[in-house]
Amino acid sequence: MLPPSPVRPASPIRPAGPGRPGRTIRTVGPPRHSAEGTGPRPAAQLASGTATAATTSTAARARRAGRTSFVMLVLGLLGGGLVCLLVVNTTLAANSIQINHLEQVNGARTQRVEQLQQDVAAAQTATVIANEARKLGMRPQQVSAFVDLRHHSLLTGRGQMR
Repeated sequence: MLPPSPVRPASPIRPAGPGRPGRTIRTVGPPRHSAEGTGPRPAAQLASGTATAATTSTAARARRAGRTSFVMLVLGLLGGGLVCLLVVNTTLAANSIQINHLEQVNGARTQRVEQLQQDVAAAQTATVIANEARKLGMRPQQVSAFVDLRHHSLLTGRGQMR
């Protein structure tokens, strides 16, 4: 056999009631007695809406209201958290799209810079420079000349001074 369960006082989590065996019913106010003295009240007196029944229903309503408030608070917090999560997720997605776009633009500009550097390197060769000079009407000098900065004179390839 199982040992008898201990009697626990009613609490907002475990309300006492007639359908809960092993529990006590707490009432607010001084205990009321029947006409015969001390003892249980007749069922007719309980059913007629005495203060004890009203107090019990008021306490039950208060407990339900407290639970409802708590449930609404939890639902509100969860809803607010979900909205914040949605805002953060949307912001991150928009920033990700912008980052991708900027990376594409940066890649295109890097390719353009590399192309320009190759064009400059190709334009600096001796053959290209000679062709451009010829187009501008320049002709190569038949005799080379050197400038002597010490004596402030011009020496030709034949060793003559001018």
